Amino acid sequence: MKKIAILGATGSIGRKALDVIDRTPEEFKITSLTAHNDFEALVGLAKKYGAGYVGLSGGGGRDLKSAVPPGVKAGFGPEALIEACGFGDPDMVLIAVVGIAGLAPLLECLDRGVDVALANKESLVCGGALVKEKQKSSGSKIYPIDSEICAIFQCLQGNHVKDIRRVILTASGGPFFDWDKERIEKASVQEALRHPNWSMGRKITVDSATYMNKGFEVIETKWMFDLEPEMIDVVIHRQSTIHSMVEYRDGAVIAQMGPTDMRQPIQYALFWPRRPDTVVGYLDFAKLAKLTFDAPDTDKFPCLRYAKEALLEGGSAPLVLNAANDAAVDLFLREKINFGRIERLVEYSLSKFSGMPGATLEEITDTDAAVKKHIYDNFDRIRI
Repeated sequence: MKKIAILGATGSIGRKALDVIDRTPEEFKITSLTAHNDFEALVGLAKKYGAGYVGLSGGGGRDLKSAVPPGVKAGFGPEALIEACGFGDPDMVLIAVVGIAGLAPLLECLDRGVDVALANKESLVCGGALVKEKQKSSGSKIYPIDSEICAIFQCLQGNHVKDIRRVILTASGGPFFDWDKERIEKASVQEALRHPNWSMGRKITVDSATYMNKGFEVIETKWMFDLEPEMIDVVIHRQSTIHSMVEYRDGAVIAQMGPTDMRQPIQYALFWPRRPDTVVGYLDFAKLAKLTFDAPDTDKFPCLRYAKEALLEGGSAPLVLNAANDAAVDLFLREKINFGRIERLVEYSLSKFSGMPGATLEEITDTDAAVKKHIYDNFDRIRI
């Protein structure tokens, strides 16, 4: 029986992971569950799964301890994520929290030698060098849950990274693929949240609409597989049937295909190297009318270009990219700025905060906070 802690249990990925676990409950024991601030849902999950530890990482003004079954330990604030990584000696920690909050628990897992199922790409975007350095001295394995990164991982099975010519990340094109630039600028929150293929959380759905999510995946791919930036390409694949491809030096291309359901990569990470029966169904190739591919338009969607440029610049540039995007997307979702201003705030921040420190966890946290504070304090005054 595998002991698992789930950070971000009430979110989109967390709930899908629990659904996978529900199919074979005899295989898993839940040691810890955390949520950001969804008190009622967390209490319900704690009772259902018998977790020994529960935590509200966003803090709490309510008495979580008295709401959960007797003997269950309760924690609050960012420290709850750290405590959950060690409580009950889990074999694996699934990190599905949003944003830079995923970095500290990932580093904690590496320090403890605990395997990680990683659905938090921002931890590698912001702290990739730090994570890889710690992993060298850790026995931990990191299993990617992002569908595209998991696809690359699957395509590499039985092969060698040294034989890769390039990896090709696929992108759906988002809800605005056919829109002109002027119309995209004025897109509403509701329009940005209408992803054509995937069911995801609000933040990542907006990131998909701007192509920033794909930019983050380019950076994540570099760190996950130790690839040079020029070896990572992106192609628009509207059907989202192929999740990513690996092209080898001999000209062979291996593609990973499957339904557009995040439970498939979650299941792969939880059970690797086994492949149990699917929880999402099978592809019907007779009904796949066509598979199309297009080059991404980085004039209409410059966030992908900004991400690639940040990766090439190195240092804290990807960290600044993420922080600026976090704040800008939050402002957009609260209808404080229009959609087009997201990309401009990101571009502005990359210039203004060039060369910021970002080598240690403390420096990463401080730089992240400084960028976000500046945007929140000045978003309506910055001339861009």
